[in-house]
Amino acid sequence: MTPFPYQATFSHEEYATIARGLIPVEMEDKWFVFWEADSLFLHRSWTGFCVYRVEFQRSGDRFDIAQATVAANSEQYRRGSDRHEAAVLDFLIRGLLLHQPVEFPMPSDVPASAQPGLYQHHIAGTGFPERTLNGNQTTVLARLKRLLRL
Repeated sequence: MTPFPYQATFSHEEYATIARGLIPVEMEDKWFVFWEADSLFLHRSWTGFCVYRVEFQRSGDRFDIAQATVAANSEQYRRGSDRHEAAVLDFLIRGLLLHQPVEFPMPSDVPASAQPGLYQHHIAGTGFPERTLNGNQTTVLARLKRLLRL
């Protein structure tokens, strides 16, 4: 595991929800998330490989990220840029664990001709609206229009 910059702050209620984790129940559930010793562990559900570890620290009535690490073994996980890893981790915490309305962070190198939603399904098994990391919002409808040249 190697550290990467990820900063976030969560309320006491959000922290309690995050600590409950996520147990996969069907094939589309790509993540197994559990809590142990003030750390959140995010494993790929099919392989069991640990991809992220997030350590929390209390700061008054809030909880801050003390450190985030990502798998460094390229045979188990193809790591993206620090920016991409932070965006994916934030999506997993806010979207999957906290059920907040967030956008899936699409890497900028996914071709526009790729089937809409396919990359997101591969990574997260979800169907959230998407945005590229360069800041442009990309929804499934917008990508379909581009593909069909409407």
